[in-house]
Amino acid sequence: MRRGERAIESKDGQKAILEHCRVCSLAFSGDEYPYVIPLNYGFVWNEDQETPVLYFHGAPVGTKIEHMERDNRVAFCVQNEKEIKILEPACRSTMIYESVCGTGRLSRVADPGEKGEALTRIMQQYDPEGGPYEFAPEVAARTTVLCLRVETLTGKSNAPKPEQA
Repeated sequence: MRRGERAIESKDGQKAILEHCRVCSLAFSGDEYPYVIPLNYGFVWNEDQETPVLYFHGAPVGTKIEHMERDNRVAFCVQNEKEIKILEPACRSTMIYESVCGTGRLSRVADPGEKGEALTRIMQQYDPEGGPYEFAPEVAARTTVLCLRVETLTGKSNAPKPEQA
C-alpha cells in the first residue's frame, strides 16, 4: 500500500469496517473483461481465525455462478464513504472513507446448518439488534448460499485531518 499511514492492519479495525459496510463488490475473472457485482453480505470472524469468512445469497443460476464454477478465485471490496471534503484549491479535496479489500475462494454452502448460520449472518449485517431469524424451509432450500474463504485482506482509512475537520 503506497499510503502506509492509511493502512488498517488490526483485526479489530478491519472487523469494525466489515460490520459497518452494507455492500460487498465481488470481482471475478471474466471471459473478455473482469466481472464485478455488488452483493449484500454477512460474515463471521472468530478469534481463532486469521481472516473472516463472508457469505452471500442468491439464485442458483446466473452470471456469478457461471463465473464461480469456471474460476472460484475472487477479489472483493467493501467501503464506507463517510464524507467528501471540498477544499480550496480543489486539488486538496478528499474523500473521508474506510475500506477492506481482499482475495479468496468462493464456493457453495451445501451443509444445511452452515447455510442457516450464513443466512442469519446476512440478516445480522443489516439488523444487528434483531433475531432470532426464521427462514421458510422451502425458500431456504432453493436459495443458493455462497461462502468466501478470505485468503488476503487489507484495510485502509482516510480520516479527516485537523485542517479538514
